[in-house]
Amino acid sequence: MTYEEHLRKYLNKDFIEDLIKAQQEERTNSLILNTNKISSEEFLKQFPKVIKHPFINNAFYYSPKDYEFGKSYLFDNGAFYIMDASSMLVPYLLEVNNNEKILDVCAAPGGKSIFLSLKNPKTNIISNDLSYSRALILSSNIEKMGIGNITVTSCDFSKFADRFINTFDKIILDAPCSGSSMFRKEEKMENDWSYAKVLKCQEIQKNLIKYCITMLKEGGILSYSTCSFSYEEDEEVILNALKENANISLINIEDNSSFYRTIELPEAIHLFPNLYKGEGQFICLLKKNGILSTNNATIDSNKIIKKYGLKYANEYVVNDHIYLSNLDLNLKNIPIIRNQLFVRQIKGKIEIPTFHLSHYLSSKDSIKLNVEDFKKYLSGNVIISKENITNGFHIVSYNNINLGYIKSTNNTLKNYYPKGLRKTII
Repeated sequence: MTYEEHLRKYLNKDFIEDLIKAQQEERTNSLILNTNKISSEEFLKQFPKVIKHPFINNAFYYSPKDYEFGKSYLFDNGAFYIMDASSMLVPYLLEVNNNEKILDVCAAPGGKSIFLSLKNPKTNIISNDLSYSRALILSSNIEKMGIGNITVTSCDFSKFADRFINTFDKIILDAPCSGSSMFRKEEKMENDWSYAKVLKCQEIQKNLIKYCITMLKEGGILSYSTCSFSYEEDEEVILNALKENANISLINIEDNSSFYRTIELPEAIHLFPNLYKGEGQFICLLKKNGILSTNNATIDSNKIIKKYGLKYANEYVVNDHIYLSNLDLNLKNIPIIRNQLFVRQIKGKIEIPTFHLSHYLSSKDSIKLNVEDFKKYLSGNVIISKENITNGFHIVSYNNINLGYIKSTNNTLKNYYPKGLRKTII
């Protein structure tokens, strides 16, 4: 069965033609701002050709012909995250409250978790991906953004579902899929597509949604999404879940003229590139029956760890890494890559503050670099300061955005900018 033929299961001929035509056009590009580092007003001032998203705050469309944001120091230092505008809708539509435990099951490269954290930094998010290499990329993206409430793991959560029964307030399942909305982003996705792959993915999706419902609290919400246009991976998976689980119901997503709905599942939405400016997504919200017990508990002031000028509930030392975390959950035997805020690395008797910490903290007390020293820092060079700077570690910033640490020794500033981010700016 061809791609076009299988779409006829729920779309008419004219709509399919419009969809396929849109998939052959130039793809859209978008990003979400980290307003802890740069305001929308300042961003628009610096980049006047970007276009505001019609209803997502701090989200912008742009053309790579105007701006190469992926190569910008602002991207490397967490001022924004490049993310498809369709994918943004998943966390945008999910309401999150303080102190909630949220699980992002298939999270890499991290956009949905990052969006949720920016939306409410007082949540506790477990951002997981089965692929260790993809989870490392996810961890790096969280580090660059300077986010301190996400625990990064890499495991098969189906093996731990019985340990986390009725545990999470919200779960995001952006399920592995055949990826038909990725055709114009990656040619290999189109070449790799087959109806057999659709059916194989459907079985995986059915199993994953079953485990997620088990781990969801009573009254909790599960966001199910795919980047597939296949009815089999979208409506059929949800209809099957409703049939097999009497304890879940659908939440209607508020209407918008750019959303597409089917008669069989009118509460859910499709984002098609011929209607919505993005690559495409299917999104459905499921609620587990019952009343969600609100978690108003605050950290016992006597147990707060006050270290490095920060307040967290727990300190973890893993090998030579020191983390601060507010997550109260037993993750024994689960491979953890980053447990919220990575603050120090121990080398011998010295504790070196981290790139992650520098991006988490405010630029208020940083050393402000001029243009010349900013370029030296990004290239990894030592800086000779003309000012008298106290010996020891200091954060350096440019245009009020923290870049990383230096270590001052008699006004010679040793560079601690990560080697993988270093670049020459002319």
